[in-house]
Amino acid sequence: MEEARVFLKKIFVNEALVDELMAGSQKAEIPSQQTILREGEYIKVVPFVFDGRIKVMRQDESGKEVLLYYIRPGESCALSIAAGLNHEKSVAYAITDRPTSMLAIPTETLREMLLKFPRLNDFVLHLFHQRFNELILFIDAVSFKNVDFRLIVNLKNRQKESASNTIWVTHQQLANELGTAREVVSRLLKQLERGKKIRNLRGKIEIIAPL
Repeated sequence: MEEARVFLKKIFVNEALVDELMAGSQKAEIPSQQTILREGEYIKVVPFVFDGRIKVMRQDESGKEVLLYYIRPGESCALSIAAGLNHEKSVAYAITDRPTSMLAIPTETLREMLLKFPRLNDFVLHLFHQRFNELILFIDAVSFKNVDFRLIVNLKNRQKESASNTIWVTHQQLANELGTAREVVSRLLKQLERGKKIRNLRGKIEIIAPL
């Protein structure tokens, strides 16, 4: 827990805020590919990530999925905060895509602390601004960019984030994040492979030339 406390102090600075947040929340270690929130559920706790990553997804009636945004270290979930504070059901679901350490903050604890600590209000407002911008970029990409362009951007972002040319991801996972069919992603990856940009392997993609 001390590691989590140090992490929070770097973000919030206010020691009283950190102490109260730690006292009223539960630290959790979540394995990869674990669903931590289901669409249509009421929000009881809000995640704050220390390590790892959570992806927030939407699914339509046909089962088609699309990535809304990631929750990275030092971040929380804007949709969970909004739904939790307003006693509404979640309009998305969240799943870890790598082992994740997080603080589970009860919504009532968060509500009380927002009234007490302006620094926490600033954090939440900045989070909403950031997520809003991400969703605008997502809408722009879906509306105005081809799938092949979005696939390359996705691969570049993964390469940068992992600091490695080996990207551990399946074609289906990429399709879900891009909001398209697996067959479309597989076809585009084959084109990149024929162009000697990548190497397709089971469960991973190796980038062998600049995309």
